[in-house]
Amino acid sequence: MTQVAPTNLLRQVVERYWDENAALNPWYAWYGTGVYFAAVPAGAIDPQVLADSLALERRALADLSAIPVAALDPEAVLTYEMFQRQRRAAIEGLTFPFELLPVNPYEGVPWQFASAAGAAERLALTNPKNFAEWRTRVSNFSSWSAEAIAGMRDGLRRGYTLPRPLVEELLPQLAALGRDGDANAFFQPLRSDLASEPLKSLIREQVLPAYRALHDFLQNEYLARARSTVALSALPLGDAWYAYLVRRSTGGTRTAAELHAAGLEEVDRLQRRLQALVTESGFADSVGFLEHLRHDERYAYSVAEALTGATEDLKLRVANTAPSVFAVLPTADFAIRPADAYLEPGARSVFYRASGPNGAIGPVLYVDTAGLQFRPIVDLQSQYLFAAVPGHHLQMQLQRERADLPTFRRFGVEPSFNDGWALYAVTLGEELGLYTSAESKYDELRTELACAAGLVVDTGLQADGWTRQRAIDYLQKLLADDGPVAAARVDRMIALPGEALACTVGALRLQALRSLAQQSMGSHFDLREFNSELVRGGAMPLDLLATHMQSWMKQSVADAIAAEAAARAASAADVAPASKVD
Repeated sequence: MTQVAPTNLLRQVVERYWDENAALNPWYAWYGTGVYFAAVPAGAIDPQVLADSLALERRALADLSAIPVAALDPEAVLTYEMFQRQRRAAIEGLTFPFELLPVNPYEGVPWQFASAAGAAERLALTNPKNFAEWRTRVSNFSSWSAEAIAGMRDGLRRGYTLPRPLVEELLPQLAALGRDGDANAFFQPLRSDLASEPLKSLIREQVLPAYRALHDFLQNEYLARARSTVALSALPLGDAWYAYLVRRSTGGTRTAAELHAAGLEEVDRLQRRLQALVTESGFADSVGFLEHLRHDERYAYSVAEALTGATEDLKLRVANTAPSVFAVLPTADFAIRPADAYLEPGARSVFYRASGPNGAIGPVLYVDTAGLQFRPIVDLQSQYLFAAVPGHHLQMQLQRERADLPTFRRFGVEPSFNDGWALYAVTLGEELGLYTSAESKYDELRTELACAAGLVVDTGLQADGWTRQRAIDYLQKLLADDGPVAAARVDRMIALPGEALACTVGALRLQALRSLAQQSMGSHFDLREFNSELVRGGAMPLDLLATHMQSWMKQSVADAIAAEAAARAASAADVAPASKVD
């Protein structure tokens, strides 16, 4: 029998895991198996599926342990370590009852299904096979919604319930998605001809009733029993659950208390920088500066088309200057669209949806066109850089274009890397030729401050006894946010504990790596090459990234010195006097 090389064996193990995990979750199989499976298989709430998932995770770890790490090349060792960490994290995650809290107003299966279905590309059903696949997706969603209701009923019995404010936000969202009419996201992309009638019937008969069932259950049975507390610590296993989410989000071992202190320190640093900028601009404080932005016609949009048009203009400007900051750029473009009501981003004015792995859904940058009164134009710049280029789109699309990577790395997510990169991208605005005024520089710092505040508020809410109102008051004072904007920021942190910790933790680590590279590489430091190398291997734990980047720095300097020596030798040979011929 021919023995399989360790590197090939590793590839077989990780690819087999990916395919088997997709098979366990048919709801996601229509993405083409290219879906990131997080700590819990995305959307999985069926008890048997969860049990089978745990068995799969353990089996994958056992298969991995049989591979001799010493025989792997450096790239394969990186794959090995990433896969091992993810499987261990998944096993730990499966000890917590995510399935009892399957919905929230910001993320989850109902919004992912509507987002995918609402895109025109999704419903371009051109043959019977496409329609049969769509029918399967609808059936899967109908089954999922029934399982979600059963899970929430079990949660009521066991003491696992959503905070009441989140349920109140869910109700109008679900009502809109269950309402029959042309404005519904499921009908908007359909053609007005007979070819669309079978699809319309399927939506009316199965999709809309599933959303209405979720709405009615929450309205009639769940709302009155939703909890008044907001922290995970109020739930059974809550402290351990949040500690797990902190580790998943930050990729490190710091406790909630340590992160809270780090957040306060970063908030203080950024506040000092903001105050210096405000003072130089002739204002007493940030409140006055923001009022200047909100009431100056130069910094406000009047209609939705003005905002989307400004986004298109900004896209072109950044595309023209990005090659000066990056050696490699993604080949795929992205569409710009107004955000639908069910995709309400809360405090985010611009947000990104990556391409589907099978190519059926292209990448989209959504722009929130609601509430345009006195929204500062400069707000668009930092939000665009965070979400699009050089933020999420650039990083995620380059990762997807690495066909040589194992599937779990091509489509994987590491929160502190992904969101840390997006915030680091915001700091590149000046080098991209954008931050040319005090107003735009102010917005960059304010975006960094909002991320740093996430460290303080998330840990305050989940581990330090903060009330929802205390968190809202803190953000209103710190960021001079309107009440609804501050409430949206807070409610997202309540709904997705730990998520807000990633961006500042990751960005500070990336900035530290840049400083190290500039110091250690000296004149050999090239920002274009450095930035491209940061994202070349895709999202990965920050400690593994640091090890990789340090090796890259040493090798790059050695290569540059060798090239310089060779050039000097060649130049010396060219100018040497010709030998005399006897």
